[in-house]
Amino acid sequence: MKKTILICICGFLAACQSSPQTEPAQEVVESTMESAMPCSYSCMPNSPCVQKLEPLILRPRVLEVVGQPAKRPCCNDEPSFGNLQVYVPDAPEIYVISANRTVNSMLKEAAPFYEQAGTMNVYIGSAELKANDLPGGVEQGTKTLKKRFSDISNVIVVENPAEAQYVVDSRVDWFDTATKKVPAIKYDIFLKSNNGRLIGEWSEIIHQAAGDRSWW
Repeated sequence: MKKTILICICGFLAACQSSPQTEPAQEVVESTMESAMPCSYSCMPNSPCVQKLEPLILRPRVLEVVGQPAKRPCCNDEPSFGNLQVYVPDAPEIYVISANRTVNSMLKEAAPFYEQAGTMNVYIGSAELKANDLPGGVEQGTKTLKKRFSDISNVIVVENPAEAQYVVDSRVDWFDTATKKVPAIKYDIFLKSNNGRLIGEWSEIIHQAAGDRSWW
């Protein structure tokens, strides 16, 4: 009996050793390569970079580039070198356009108020900037506000807020458009009484023209 059991065990082991061993099936996935972030420079050969020339805009912000642009590490095996100097440019025309349009809206909508208020002493405050990377030249918007209010027949622009019956404050911030393809700025003005009561507020949004540096 023991001999018979031993023969069976030996036969089973021999069968196991003679049968080919198969590795677990491996799922074959077709290799796909996604395009990397668009680059404005020539990448190394056979890299997945998409070469694309774009204006010097960090959407939706406005930047200027000075000096030799540095290469971003677009490709995994590509070193980054160069010197990229970025600064926010002066663009006073943005604020002149914004201030003029916003005053136009205010004069149109608040005409009854000005007609009934009589002679008014108005103080024009400095603009409040809501972002530290806004283009320079916002003081030109304040000068434009003073000029436009001085042109109103019953308004006297004063330099001392203590002498004012009304105060005009302005605020500037970036405005994110739906497409974010071009930068835009939102310009607000607030008409307040000298005790801080808000009488009205008006806003205008201007955009940089696509592919251009002009604003409208």
